[in-house]
Amino acid sequence: MRVARYHKKGPPEVLQVEDIATPEPAEGEALVRVEATGVTYADVLRRGEGYYPVQPKLPHIPGNLAVAMVEAVGPGGDAGLVGQRVLANVFTGAYAEQGLAKIATFRKIPDGVDPIDALAIFSEAETAGLAVRAAGKLQPGETVFVPAATGGVGFLVVQFARLWGAKRVFGAASTPEKRAVVESLGAIPIDYTIDGWSKEVIEKNEGRGVDLAFEVTGGPVFYETFNAVRPGGRVVNYGNVTDTDSPINPRQLLRKNQALIGFYRGAGAADNLFVEERAQLYKDLDVMLAKGELKAAIGKTFTLDQAADAHRALEGRASPGKVILLPNG
Repeated sequence: MRVARYHKKGPPEVLQVEDIATPEPAEGEALVRVEATGVTYADVLRRGEGYYPVQPKLPHIPGNLAVAMVEAVGPGGDAGLVGQRVLANVFTGAYAEQGLAKIATFRKIPDGVDPIDALAIFSEAETAGLAVRAAGKLQPGETVFVPAATGGVGFLVVQFARLWGAKRVFGAASTPEKRAVVESLGAIPIDYTIDGWSKEVIEKNEGRGVDLAFEVTGGPVFYETFNAVRPGGRVVNYGNVTDTDSPINPRQLLRKNQALIGFYRGAGAADNLFVEERAQLYKDLDVMLAKGELKAAIGKTFTLDQAADAHRALEGRASPGKVILLPNG
């Protein structure tokens, strides 16, 4: 089978397409054919020299969550799964034509949902939904600010906030085209390439800061986001795509009675956190998808041979929405 992997860290071109043996599923596992997987900032940071809490063992095939077709099951497995389209955690790496996944991780893709749409929504829905509901504890009638609102997670954060009762949602983006996308979601677009953009958020929010904000960029955006939040408000930090340290003085939090909340989905799952919230989220997702309430943030799609180009597109922020790899496309 063909895979895209790297033997050393470095720029996007370290990703090379190679042929390796197709793995055999063990008990509790299945061999799946990967139809679509997302390219994430975690993939970029782990491939490069940036900080990431869990470092890969080399050579490394990136990717984990994928929409895939079950091709075979391991000893004792349910043969009825073969031919089903599922959302799966491909632990051998999803930048591959095929891979192995634990059957216990499968989530059946609802009938009639396009694989690419399903990937764009499901790959980020858990992070976005838990950030809003479990970490941010959004209350109906609150106001919300989402920097990076056209990214894969931010796109869904905006939608979840609106569906779960936010009075007003602001979404920041860097280009007119991306701000048009924000507006199409029913949010108020903010240009955060302008100095002091937090003042625009406050002006458009009836002269006061928002109740809740979500921060993933780091650096100057991190600090400006705090300026857009009211005294007593909350900021959920769920990443740092610029890999920039953003130290904060606890006295700043004290002076404005603000709360900084860290959220990392992977660690939350490993620590067995948010179990009830996660179960409820997936029930809600089924309803939302059936009603057509969620839009998929599909950016550019790439083939396996274009894996390096996919990383360049994500690093250069050249594509609003989810960057998607189609290993068999």
